[in-house]
Amino acid sequence: MADSGMLMNFDIGEAAPLKKQVKFTGGRWRDRVHAQRSARRNRDESASATNATPPSNDQSHDFDDERPTKRLKTFGDTNGQSDYSRRQETSGNSNKPGGITSRLFTSNPTPRTVFEDPVEESEPTKPSNAPLSEEAENFLALGLSRRIAQHLSSKLELKAPTSIQKNTIPQLVKTDSDAFLQAQTGSGKTLAYLLPIVQRIVSLSQDEAGANTGIRIHRDSGLFAVILAPTRELCKQIATVLEKLLRCAPWIVSTTVMGGESKKSEKARLRKGVNILIATPGRLADHLDNTKILDIGTARWLILDEGDRLMEMGFEDELKSIVGKIRSEKLKERNKEGVDLSTLPQRRVTVLCSATMKMNVQKLGEISLEDAIHVTASQLEKEDDAAVELNDAVFTAPSQLKQTYLVIPAKLRLVTLIALLKSAFSRKGSVMKAIVFISCADSVNFHFDLLRSSTSQPSTSDDTKDTVADAAYITSPANPDITLLKLHGSLQQSVRTATLAAFHASTTPSVLITTDIASRGLDVPAVDLVIEYDPAFSVDDHVHRIGRTARAGRAGKAALFLQPGCEEGYIDLLKSTTPVASQSYESTLQKGFLTPIALPKPSKTAEQAMLLSERQTPNSRAEALQIHLEQRLLASEKEKENSHPSSKLLDAARQAFRSHIRAYATHVRDERVYFDITQLHLGHTAKSFALREAPGGIGGGPSRRTFKPGQNHGKGQKRKSGDGDDGNGNARGGGGGGDGDAGTVDDGAARRMRMKMKEVMSAAGEFNIG
Repeated sequence: MADSGMLMNFDIGEAAPLKKQVKFTGGRWRDRVHAQRSARRNRDESASATNATPPSNDQSHDFDDERPTKRLKTFGDTNGQSDYSRRQETSGNSNKPGGITSRLFTSNPTPRTVFEDPVEESEPTKPSNAPLSEEAENFLALGLSRRIAQHLSSKLELKAPTSIQKNTIPQLVKTDSDAFLQAQTGSGKTLAYLLPIVQRIVSLSQDEAGANTGIRIHRDSGLFAVILAPTRELCKQIATVLEKLLRCAPWIVSTTVMGGESKKSEKARLRKGVNILIATPGRLADHLDNTKILDIGTARWLILDEGDRLMEMGFEDELKSIVGKIRSEKLKERNKEGVDLSTLPQRRVTVLCSATMKMNVQKLGEISLEDAIHVTASQLEKEDDAAVELNDAVFTAPSQLKQTYLVIPAKLRLVTLIALLKSAFSRKGSVMKAIVFISCADSVNFHFDLLRSSTSQPSTSDDTKDTVADAAYITSPANPDITLLKLHGSLQQSVRTATLAAFHASTTPSVLITTDIASRGLDVPAVDLVIEYDPAFSVDDHVHRIGRTARAGRAGKAALFLQPGCEEGYIDLLKSTTPVASQSYESTLQKGFLTPIALPKPSKTAEQAMLLSERQTPNSRAEALQIHLEQRLLASEKEKENSHPSSKLLDAARQAFRSHIRAYATHVRDERVYFDITQLHLGHTAKSFALREAPGGIGGGPSRRTFKPGQNHGKGQKRKSGDGDDGNGNARGGGGGGDGDAGTVDDGAARRMRMKMKEVMSAAGEFNIG
């Protein structure tokens, strides 16, 4: 045959003829989206006119997961779009400038949580950690001298004790028994053990009526009390409280010894004499071994504050050594000046303080306590065993603390955080101070640099020039000036101290971005809001984090960010100890972006100015803000020659992403089922760091990281230097909760992820989660 081909005829019936699919390339992406929508709308109208079903495109996909070069080639339809996004498109806002639904709202996992409308309480909840009524109780009735009671009332403005103080002070003043103190955060445990110590030392030189006994006590009279705390910040805070208390007895001298300070100056202070010593375990163990002038023969009290944290951070060996040396030293009945010390305890009294109950606290009790009394805010029990029985106790947050949680897709985490902060500071006086907890130091650095204002004036102090700045994005007409601060364990001690002092003293609205270094024991006045941007590594750490607000009877709010999927099961674990209410992230975005967003500097393009104008919807503002942040990171790549911190913002985002993924693997074993790293969507998580694609090198070791001079790098180095701090490369301070396996993934995980996490945890010392 001349023609070997085949001819085929197709009968398409009465359906409309097939139209060629049009592909748009070049130009701005928003113009291409407009054109694509117009073409699709024309096809739909034509199909409707002929009563035919328009052809569907089965190749729709989410281009947020692809590289930017692929995203420029083609666009899919909205088949993968969420119900929330479709509602926004059909609400009539699509005709407004920038009304196109953001890619932030597409292909997100659907939460299992059913969000309910918040119920307004008819009357405020009665605080559970507030001081008692002055008519019912006063400090004088607890066995304190009139001098101390008047000082508390007139100078410190403390009219009545709290419940834990009421139950603790009489026992430690009148008896010589060991004690375990357990109470809610912010209930006054520090004064509960400080007041009896000061009272009994004052009684050496003055009787209850204030008359002089003829005995002269001064700094060289001997060391009477040793107080151990897990972090330098907590040591500083205890020292500040004690300094205010000792103004009624200036002849009693206290001091601190801790990592990060000069050992030479510490030895000089010890040589001059000290009556009450506040220390971190590593540095105190160092001085007991090497400082011969330190005489513990007269020491009557050993206080172990935040006992669970002391054990979590791996101080067990140091604590055993300290307790053993103090007990082995013969107790002196007279000091070197011949002063009779019979009014002080005739045995060494150990007081263990902890807000939460853990097995490691029980182990510490077995090491340090003998015939102890268990003191809580509601009761006082005598224990027959050598250790306090801790198994059945349950810890709860203060009743006036309002807790909420938000289930947020990974892509929306960053804009939701900004929206929550923006709405919190939208009314003057509604929130004065807020704390945002993040999992690792690299992520703290990135979010601080991202949210700081580019026009911020440098701090007048050299110590805070890189840690305190003016905030951007979250300001409002009611609060145009908001101070932004950062704190983590990799900062030098002088910087940490100055930054925390600036947060304490701030009289303007302030936001502190920090790691868990600020979660234990720190008492900052007027903290109204705590945001857990990254969930805590254990439920007990969660309790301590939210305990930074609602202290001493004040009201407070706490918000927890979770992702759809396995993390939603974490709520059932929290509800077993504290009441938690759900909150929709959609309503948070609507409330936070109801008004235009103030950019840190004038927009360079008319498009951005239009997107942030008054005519925009909250969702389009969220979209515009995300694009703006991504463009800032890309622009910073071209500005590396500059000295401004934002010039390295893209590198900081990539490093923060890597450290965040590694830190995610360090949740305690019992809770790791809720934080399964194999279920993390790396592309969507990168979006929360304003990255357009997930960077590689997650499993890179320490050789990939360049450390700055003077920075602490690892747990081993920390111990060698005698540093008693909690933060330096400690993989969350033993964050596996003592299980010894914080870096492995649960059995049954994908083989590829297991191999990756082996690389991840081989670099445990690389990042600081402090």
